[in-house]
Amino acid sequence: MITISSRVDLHSHTTASDGGLAPQDLVARAASLGIEVLAITDHDTTTGVPAALAAARRLDIVVVPGVEISALSGREEIHLLGYFVDVENEELQAFLGRTRVARRERAEKMLARLAQLGLAVEWERVVELAGEEGSIGRPHVATTLLEAGLIHSWDEAFERWIGRGCPAYVERYKLTPEDAIDLVRASGGLPVLAHPYIYTRKGERKKDLDLKHWLPRLVRAGLAGIEVYYPNYPRRVSRSLLEMALYYGLMISGGSDFHGGAMANGLGSVDVPWAAWEGLERRHRLSPAAHVI
Repeated sequence: MITISSRVDLHSHTTASDGGLAPQDLVARAASLGIEVLAITDHDTTTGVPAALAAARRLDIVVVPGVEISALSGREEIHLLGYFVDVENEELQAFLGRTRVARRERAEKMLARLAQLGLAVEWERVVELAGEEGSIGRPHVATTLLEAGLIHSWDEAFERWIGRGCPAYVERYKLTPEDAIDLVRASGGLPVLAHPYIYTRKGERKKDLDLKHWLPRLVRAGLAGIEVYYPNYPRRVSRSLLEMALYYGLMISGGSDFHGGAMANGLGSVDVPWAAWEGLERRHRLSPAAHVI
């Protein structure tokens, strides 16, 4: 029997980007697990949100329309979750459209470099995995390499070939964190800093954002919250992030970052306090740009 830790999961992905389940199937899975609030936060796209909302209306579950936007400052990559975004906002959709084109071009360049390295795979398969209107990302390239038998594990793709500093890596498009925050706010959303740290299942820290530098800068730009609860976070890390959130007056969030497939964090596996959802929902409801979920 599958058990979950939380009734709230505010970070998940569907086949609209690099997730393994269609939006309606992800919502159905969440409802079957007893999750009551699920945020759909695909990478650089909201195309999965309408189907997720339609499914939610048939089930006893709240779906939060969201997006995960990648930003860069120098060599520092920062991800922002946008909750309650208006998926029909023209400025947001124009940006996301440009981003999906840039993602496609980036993946094509990666495949060209891989071919030069003796790891040729079919572009058509990458597109098939992402979907014609999907947001193509490195996970699709990694899956294609694995299916072709050119690597032994999904992680090998990132550690040896397409991760930052690896021979087939291609730099992504440039968007500053401040511009990403502005974009989310302009679309009626709440911008939340995603996974400032990344931990492996063995407790090793893979990503360490300098929050003493970044939080004051992002708060000045209009940051609304921070992801305090995330897979493999030791309790001391969540406590430290919670203290920072309280100090800067930020809302708290958390979720499984569920993708399915090789990225196997379980849906609802991260214990997110119900109060985190209540705080975000209250902030949204009281904001001038609030709209009905």
